[in-house]
Amino acid sequence: MNKKKLKVCLVQIEGRETPELNSKLLKKYLTTSLKFIPDIIFTPECLNVITSKKAHLKKVATTQNNCPVLHECINFAKKHNKFISVGSLLLKNNNSKKLVNRSFFINNEGKIISHYDKIHLFDVKINKKEIHQESKTFKKGNKIVVANSPWGKFGLTICYDIRFPILYRKLVKLGCKFFIVPAAFTIPTGKAHWQILLRSRAIENTCYVIATAQCGNHHGSRQTYGHSLIVDPWGNNVLEGSTKPGIFSTTLDLELIHSVRTRMPSIYQD
Repeated sequence: MNKKKLKVCLVQIEGRETPELNSKLLKKYLTTSLKFIPDIIFTPECLNVITSKKAHLKKVATTQNNCPVLHECINFAKKHNKFISVGSLLLKNNNSKKLVNRSFFINNEGKIISHYDKIHLFDVKINKKEIHQESKTFKKGNKIVVANSPWGKFGLTICYDIRFPILYRKLVKLGCKFFIVPAAFTIPTGKAHWQILLRSRAIENTCYVIATAQCGNHHGSRQTYGHSLIVDPWGNNVLEGSTKPGIFSTTLDLELIHSVRTRMPSIYQD
């Protein structure tokens, strides 16, 4: 294991409407990703189900213990000795009528070492046709979460969180070198804001930002932007996906983090 280099794969999918379908879809992508010999595989938000229909979501969503997508990721990580970032799963919560939007960081032994519930819920009116009210369906998270790894600390965030820079400042103060931003960005906001928000969080905090996205057309006429992205600590785009499903792979130079922070020590000055 090379702690100065990190080999990553971003799995960008066009998610389906049930956990069972997404589990089968994900298994194919995870298996294909092995040819890139990654250290960590990253996946997007809404990995188990994506839809615009809340009634359908509540019908097909499972609890964490019964989620086939999570089971697939755990078994795959253990079998193939890979770390996996499960972007997020939309899960039933036994203690609430509302669901949780929860991400997981799984180590190469198949153990969940961290999980995070989305703090900032997507309550917006983008235009007359596209209105989102996540707070009606989801329970808000209340804890900032860091995942430890052999390559450094990862800050776990989800999609709409990217618009709240204080969260990322708190994560970098906790020692994070990487931010994970799985997403299911809308097309209008993706075109306008996706890159600039991700690059801003990278530049402000001299961190790598790793953002794996949903793409394409989904159940209930929902559409997502795609364009999975990795930004380095200087703000350069290291890797960018397209609007189509695919696996995007690269190697991150971890010495760049120290180099940039030496030249631009802003995280130590507030």
